[in-house]
Amino acid sequence: GALGYLFKAVVSTQSTGKTFIWSPKYDPRYPAFNQGPKCTQYFIDFQKCIWKKGEGYKPCDWFRHHYEHICPAPWIEKWQDQLDRGVFPSKQLLKWQNKYPKAPAVEEE
Repeated sequence: GALGYLFKAVVSTQSTGKTFIWSPKYDPRYPAFNQGPKCTQYFIDFQKCIWKKGEGYKPCDWFRHHYEHICPAPWIEKWQDQLDRGVFPSKQLLKWQNKYPKAPAVEEE
């Protein structure tokens, strides 16, 4: 969108010395400018992914990368605190957790 630059991150790679701009791609589920629902959904999708596949499962990082670049830091901190206390207000996440057993953490190779 016109103000999409607000959600871009500058990424540099030490190996090549090149710098490029990264931003999440257009998601047709959220055509409006308000990124709040998109931000919340990526956070929940990340929690569902690590619940089912285990902490450290690399493909889950796709969701984490997106919510970290779209969501305001205070929102993430609040949600993480709520998760830690077991009071995160998401029926979607609770249904997921009741449907699937929690996977063990994935060992890094």
